[in-house]
Amino acid sequence: MELPEFELVQPQSLQDACAILGKHKGKAIPLAGGTALMVALRYRLRKPAVVVGLKGLAALDYISGNGSGGLVIGSMVTLETLQKSPSVLNGYAPLAQALQHVATQSVRNKATIGGNLCLDNRCMYYNQSEFWRSGQKTCFKLGGTVCHAVGKGRRCQAVYQGDLAPVLIAMGAEVKIVSARSERTIPLAKFFTGKGEKSNVLKPNELLVEIRIPGLAEGTACAYEKLRVREGMDFPMAGAAVMVKRNRSGIIEKAKIVLGAVGPSPKEVEKAEELLEGNKPTDNLLQRVSREAMDGATPVGNLAMNAGYRKKMVGVLVKRALSRALGM
Repeated sequence: MELPEFELVQPQSLQDACAILGKHKGKAIPLAGGTALMVALRYRLRKPAVVVGLKGLAALDYISGNGSGGLVIGSMVTLETLQKSPSVLNGYAPLAQALQHVATQSVRNKATIGGNLCLDNRCMYYNQSEFWRSGQKTCFKLGGTVCHAVGKGRRCQAVYQGDLAPVLIAMGAEVKIVSARSERTIPLAKFFTGKGEKSNVLKPNELLVEIRIPGLAEGTACAYEKLRVREGMDFPMAGAAVMVKRNRSGIIEKAKIVLGAVGPSPKEVEKAEELLEGNKPTDNLLQRVSREAMDGATPVGNLAMNAGYRKKMVGVLVKRALSRALGM
């Protein structure tokens, strides 16, 4: 499938990139690594007049400390660079492990952390060629009035399938967003809309430029587990990221459990977290937490794996991740 016609613009500064996006008012889209966008263009899921190439923006390609034990990552850092960074390997090993789960090495060589967080929501009825979709009624995600995944559904159920967002949310990450005239920093958890039609809060004239991860306190451990069709390369069919902080007595003081690929946004399971907090971990406790996490997952039949199986596997993934983080 050939690419559609568009104008490629390669700005030399972040200010220029934001100005171009603002000038074209929703008809321009940014290009980072291109591993997802090129497919979307070929499938005619995106039909921009202008593509704004960010490859030349060295100002967005950096990994540094934040002065208080945390990590600051520019949005154009590739996943392969991030995975091999001493700062990540030494201080955020669970993130390095999660990065190994993303696609293949050839993809990680090109894909960026900013692009990964900005992945469009996916659905087996949406991520098809224009010819295939022409035989179906237009779905909510493309401006229509039906959901092919849920009969009589009243909203888009497309799934956010990024691997890194659940891990970074569990770690308490924030993101910096800029336009030509303003900037804002928000928790990564609030970056996602919870709507299938549009995965994140970015406005047409805005770019995600930086990810900020706080330092992990003493006694903190994290882990990520993923279910996929092919072990070597696929998007997650379900994912679970956990963070637990224990005191010197072994009691869990704080817990985060974030599910991926079971809804339009990464989902924190607060009831499952509450079961952990204030208790010492036991196999029985982890089993209860597993069931609570499974009950909190609401996948639908819009991916290449049975929704009921994906729901059951959420509990398995959460228990595996907790067992690994807690050394059980």
